[in-house]
Amino acid sequence: MQEEGHSHRPPSDQLAKLVGGAILLFMLDYGRDVIIPIALAVFLALFLAPMIRRLRHWGLGQGQAVTISVLLLFITVSATTVVLASQAIRLASSLPQYERTIRSKLQDLDRLTLGKLNAIVNQADRMVGKLSPENARKPAPTATSGGEARQPMRVQIEEPHAKPFEILSRIAKVVLPPLEMAGIVLIVLVFILLDYELLRDRIIRLVGGSNLRTTTRAITDATERLSRFFVSQFAVNALVGVLVAVGLGLAGLDGAMFWGGLTAVSRFIPYVGIWLAAGAATIMAAAMSDGWSLMIQAILIFLFIEIVIAQYFEPKLYGHSTGLSPLAVVISAIFWSALWGPVGLILATPLTLCLVVAGRHVRALNFLELLLGDLSALTQAERFYQRALSGDSADLVRGLRKFLREKSLAQYCDQVLLAAIRLAYDDFSKHEITHAEQGRMAGAILALIEAMSARGLHKFRGKGSALEQASGAARCKLDLSPNEAVLVLGLGHEVSDLVAKVLVSVFDSEHLRARSLSVEALSELASGSVHPLVFVVCVAPEDHAELLVDTLAALRLKLPGAKLVVMRVLEEVAAPHARPSAVEVGADGLVASYQAAIDLSYDLLAPAA
Repeated sequence: MQEEGHSHRPPSDQLAKLVGGAILLFMLDYGRDVIIPIALAVFLALFLAPMIRRLRHWGLGQGQAVTISVLLLFITVSATTVVLASQAIRLASSLPQYERTIRSKLQDLDRLTLGKLNAIVNQADRMVGKLSPENARKPAPTATSGGEARQPMRVQIEEPHAKPFEILSRIAKVVLPPLEMAGIVLIVLVFILLDYELLRDRIIRLVGGSNLRTTTRAITDATERLSRFFVSQFAVNALVGVLVAVGLGLAGLDGAMFWGGLTAVSRFIPYVGIWLAAGAATIMAAAMSDGWSLMIQAILIFLFIEIVIAQYFEPKLYGHSTGLSPLAVVISAIFWSALWGPVGLILATPLTLCLVVAGRHVRALNFLELLLGDLSALTQAERFYQRALSGDSADLVRGLRKFLREKSLAQYCDQVLLAAIRLAYDDFSKHEITHAEQGRMAGAILALIEAMSARGLHKFRGKGSALEQASGAARCKLDLSPNEAVLVLGLGHEVSDLVAKVLVSVFDSEHLRARSLSVEALSELASGSVHPLVFVVCVAPEDHAELLVDTLAALRLKLPGAKLVVMRVLEEVAAPHARPSAVEVGADGLVASYQAAIDLSYDLLAPAA
């Protein structure tokens, strides 16, 4: 009853969570001026933590390591800001000389795009104006005594020249807020780094209470993930900036160093940052050149570098180490930018990563990991079961091919298909599956079996064969003649027939000739046929004990020299309640998985081969 009470929480608890979330959002918005500098300082501390640990490892004290790290950060940021600002001022001062080129390009674009549209709109307006009855009611323009139309007088308002003090006050309004923010962040950063270990211990004691092990694991997980993410992201963005600067410089674009630095900084904004920098650089390239070749080169440089970095370097450096799904990154960027502006856009990924780590280690926040993390919400077997219930055979085939790139077909059938069949049988025994769902599931599995037998599937089996994965003594490839095939029988249930057909496909992937046979067609089997090995697939032996005994007895009469093996679909072999025993009913072996069937087949057929 207690577990049921926990699983079905009263409405008051849900209301309390909603109220708590609303209060938290209000505090984040209302206290942004205090929270943003602290958040920036904390994340910078996590970025510098690996460097400080390295300096401490070399024998420096905490104060010395903090001083060197903060000085290096300050010098790097200051030098980058000065260089980018000087480059931006130089580019801005050179814009007037590109005015003619800019006007020409804008006219070309207007003529090719909006110009044609405006011509059509103006023509439509003229036609409507001629047909409109109000056109005749418009008063004629007033004329002067000389008969000429009176022209409006042009009035121009000129502002007085600003005084030096006003100019300084305007500059101060623009420059002082960022400098004030930077100073606060720097001071908080220094104190955090000096008391880094003490702050960590206090957080563990405050959050964990008596459960130090779980809290320590959560804090360690969060700090390691964030530190690795910051260092990797900084390295990747710096590499992208250098490559862009070199590429644009070779292409002949003025201010290539500025565009490289702008690209490196903009790339901290997930997904869209680099394209904002690319758009600005492309516009500059179009303004500098009379033709369009420089602009096209700039676009191609950004495309090539981003594709190479995103597809090859980023997965190798940190891949999925953040544990965030791409959709969660986009949604978090929208949320935090709406809450904290540009700073929230930059901090969106690390802040969301903290939420995912909290959801991983705090039971009440598990939904955060499910919503924002990159882990699958369903296991492979549950996903198979859900797709099979909906009849989505195409998705099942895609999942099969993806699985076979790394593992064998027998492993897929054991870990995914057989586990899904067991889930389905549990729901079937509780009468929770309708006849329509049974039909869709059977059709989807049959389509999957057909895909297993397809000729094109062999290219996905490069790592799959048990022959290649065998450890210990090497297994010989059994070259049996066509009339010496393995026989597979499904016993007593539709599920048995499906499992038997899958077993035939698994044998085929292992170069063992096999064919399936129904129990009803057993009487048609010729006595004395050469079938060295026979598998009898049984869903529930306790429900079909009599049929199992009769079938094995009939097989003994028709195939006296064959080895008989019972494959249980739902029960493990070692289960104490598993009955009847396969040995007692005359079988030579008992298996409960496809891999066990493959292993036993090689053991029983190798001497005969």
